[in-house]
Amino acid sequence: MMEDVPAKKESFHMGKKKSATNQDNQTRQGTQKEAKKIEVGMVVEADEGDLGQEDITEAKVTDIVHGQAGDVETIVAKKGTFFQKEIEIPSERIQSVVQSTGEDKPGESPGKVVFSASEAEVEALTPVGREAFPSEEPSIPKNGDDLLDQTAKALPTDVGLRSLEEEANPDTDSTDQEAAQHGALETGAIEGEDRANAAVAGGDKVKIFQVLGPGLLSGMAGNDASAVASYSLDGAQNGYGHLWLMLLSTPLLQAVQFASSKIGRIQQKGLAEILREHYGKKLAVPAALLLIIANIALIAADLVAISAGLELITGIRWLWFAPPVAFTLWYVTVYQDFDAIKKIFLAMSMIFGAYIITAFYSKADWPTVLTGTFIPQLDLNFASVSTAVALLGATISPYTIFWQVQGEKEEKRSGSNKKKFHFAAIDIAAGVISGNLIAYFIIVSTAATLFTNHQQIHTALDAARALEPLVGPFAKYLFAMGLIGAGLIAIPVLLASASYGVAGTIGWPSGLSKKPWQNEGFYLILTLGLVVSLLLALIGLDPMQLMFWANVLQGVLSPILVVLLLLIGNNQVIMGKDKLGWLTNVGLVLAALVMSAASVLLFYGLVTGPGGGPPPSGS
Repeated sequence: MMEDVPAKKESFHMGKKKSATNQDNQTRQGTQKEAKKIEVGMVVEADEGDLGQEDITEAKVTDIVHGQAGDVETIVAKKGTFFQKEIEIPSERIQSVVQSTGEDKPGESPGKVVFSASEAEVEALTPVGREAFPSEEPSIPKNGDDLLDQTAKALPTDVGLRSLEEEANPDTDSTDQEAAQHGALETGAIEGEDRANAAVAGGDKVKIFQVLGPGLLSGMAGNDASAVASYSLDGAQNGYGHLWLMLLSTPLLQAVQFASSKIGRIQQKGLAEILREHYGKKLAVPAALLLIIANIALIAADLVAISAGLELITGIRWLWFAPPVAFTLWYVTVYQDFDAIKKIFLAMSMIFGAYIITAFYSKADWPTVLTGTFIPQLDLNFASVSTAVALLGATISPYTIFWQVQGEKEEKRSGSNKKKFHFAAIDIAAGVISGNLIAYFIIVSTAATLFTNHQQIHTALDAARALEPLVGPFAKYLFAMGLIGAGLIAIPVLLASASYGVAGTIGWPSGLSKKPWQNEGFYLILTLGLVVSLLLALIGLDPMQLMFWANVLQGVLSPILVVLLLLIGNNQVIMGKDKLGWLTNVGLVLAALVMSAASVLLFYGLVTGPGGGPPPSGS
């Protein structure tokens, strides 16, 4: 007789289901056997995702939830002391439990629990609150980026770096190191054929935007509020006399930023980490302290600048705005991704591009402008020297060096190292030229409107008058929005770069892509830096003078970091065959010499007595 085929199939499937059920029961029994070893206080780690196990605090079991039958259903783990996070882990996720051998020492964990969780799952956890993992790992799709998101990633903002960190491929192309280019590569130039090939790679417009657009917009947004104040004071104090410094600083800044990016690309580490690993803490700690001092001064200045901008709009004294502004920036930097408002702030900071148009409405003396641009004028009185140092410090600052190394480390570029260096050079050149162009025209505008009419800058309102030829009575509102936008963009960057420097020196994990409970040490440094900056902002210093002297400090401290770039960039052990080229080295040496000479003249003036005095202070 023929067998009943449907009956045979049904019997087969039932046997298969029974076998699967038996396997599930065995798995549950094995899981429960492991789960019953769990004790409160055990360290908790994910097999793939990062719960911050390298941080200053570890995730630990705080509670074990049992079912009616006495089986372990869920364990509760808590990570963080100041930035706390609780997660519920079902027993089905438990992979292994390792108990400590022997007697536990005071403060020592009784063991470790490992559970299954993908990186995407862990990254999807919120910054605060209590969350529960499902019994099974879900698939978490990743959304694509629109054109503005691509732009934001290339801008020098905390959001841009956070996005890059999240997408960075951990398997870096360290073996593909080709000889560094000289000549065109070192200066940021690139042959038209190579540029075209790079632009059309992939055959879409986003690729072109990635190569040519982001660097340009980065430079447009790169002048923070305190830098704008310093450029304005320089134009009002010295007229067109320091325009040649803007021309000189452009290739010097290109060299500094390119060297920083090349070091970050080759080492795939932050500057503080490189210094600590290759030169020890004797060099890393002073460099980190230098960065902290410089950044806290700038953060305080930018807090004051934002508050001064709000005072221009509302008429309410700026001191009332500083604390809520600081708290808001701390909250969005630590707990939010800034996506909802970052583009608004970016657009506001680009308002300073109006100075380019204003310069042509202000009836500037263009023959004198050209003379001041191409013929150096040396005035050794203290006021002139101090504004020159502030101008150089606003252009080449410690935080931009640390930030460029970190940013290039996270930047995803295609191709060989040779091509990556090309793309970095183009991006940097676009940013440097556009940023310095705006600074140049700020000086031209303030010189034409304030210096020629013998008007000094005492307040933000005085600085805003340089825009009156373009927008008339609306100048103060335009200037105020620019101050607010530029300051709001700059402060998170300054906070993050200082935190990178300190965390890298100590050896703590760092990164804006991680939640505050994952990198608690990093975010605690960030928080402390903002508190100290706020206290400095509130001690009652004149706003314009605080912004000015903060950049003088940058000018004094930056040459030290430039020398460190020279040291690292020419170290065969660190850079391999990709050491800095001769043209970049020349630019670094000149940058260190020019800024050091200006600093020496500044201190000479302080010691012998400021002839001519510093820029006028507010009344």
